[in-house]
Amino acid sequence: MRVRHTLMTTPTLPIDWHSQPPAAAPALCQPGSAAEALSASRQLGPRAAFIAGGTALPLTWGVAEEARPEVSHLIDLLAGVLSADINVDVLPDGTPVLRLGAGVTLETLRRDARVRSVAPRLAEAIEAIAAPGVRHLATLGGNIGWRWGDALPALLAAGAWVRTADGTQAPLERVLDEARAAGCDVPLVIDVAWPLPNAPRTGWSIAEKLGWRAAFSPSRLTLALEVGWDAGVFSAPRVAATAAGWPARRLAHVERWLDGRSPAALADRGSELRQACLADGADASRARLLARLLVGHLSREARVHG
Repeated sequence: MRVRHTLMTTPTLPIDWHSQPPAAAPALCQPGSAAEALSASRQLGPRAAFIAGGTALPLTWGVAEEARPEVSHLIDLLAGVLSADINVDVLPDGTPVLRLGAGVTLETLRRDARVRSVAPRLAEAIEAIAAPGVRHLATLGGNIGWRWGDALPALLAAGAWVRTADGTQAPLERVLDEARAAGCDVPLVIDVAWPLPNAPRTGWSIAEKLGWRAAFSPSRLTLALEVGWDAGVFSAPRVAATAAGWPARRLAHVERWLDGRSPAALADRGSELRQACLADGADASRARLLARLLVGHLSREARVHG
C-alpha cells in the first residue's frame, strides 16, 4: 500500500481558500485490494475516509469550521480496489442480475445500453444527478456510501443487492438500515446487483427527483416506485425515497397502505397516506410532498393503463 501527501481539489467545485483554508493536506493511501482498504481503514481510524470520484467530499468544506469532518487520510478506492465492470451474473439463490461494479462512473451507467434496457429507471435517476462533469467523476459506490445519493431510491425500489468488501452479499435495504440503526457509515460496497425479472410484470416503474435548481441542486425529494397492477388494485408495491440530509430508505408503511388498494382510495383517504409517510420517518412537509407525488403518479398511471 502506497501513501503520499496531496492537496485534494476539484475543478467542478472551486473552493475559496482565503475564506476556507484547509487545516492540512490529507495523506492519500492507495491500497491494492479490498482487504488492504479495510485494513487501512481499521489502522487509521475515524479520521480516514474512503474516496473514489471525490465529488461529495468538497460539499463538506463549505460548512462551518467546527462542523467540518477532520480527515487526515484519504483511502483511494480507484487505484485497485473497485471494479468498473458491468456484466450479467446470478445471486446465491439463483436470481439473474446485472452486476455493476461500484467503481463505475454514473455517466457510464447512464449511457450503457444494458442499463438503459433492463434498468431504465436507474438511468433516469442518474440523469437527474448533478451535471455531466460531475457524473463523469462520481461513482455508483460513492452515491451509495453517501447514504442520500439520488440513485439509491431506484436501487431500493428494484430490490438491489450489494456485495461488501468483506464478501457479504445482502439486500441493499438491509445494509442501509443496519448502518442507520447503528449510527455508523455504510460498509465499503464492492458491487451492486440489479435483479433481472424472470417474466414480465403488469405494473409501473417510476423515478422522480425534485430539487432546488441553481448552480448546485440538492435534492428536495427523490422518489422511486415499483408497483404491480392486478384486477384494478395496486399490488406488491416497493417505494423508496431520500432527500438532502434524509438518508435513503424503503417506505414500508406506505407500501403496506398501498397494497391492495384501488386508485379511488388515493383521493378519498389521502390523510391516511400522509400518516403512513410520517410513520416512515418523513417530517410533515416531506410527508405532504411524498403523498402528493404518489397520488399524482399512481392516479395518472391507473387512468392511462387501467
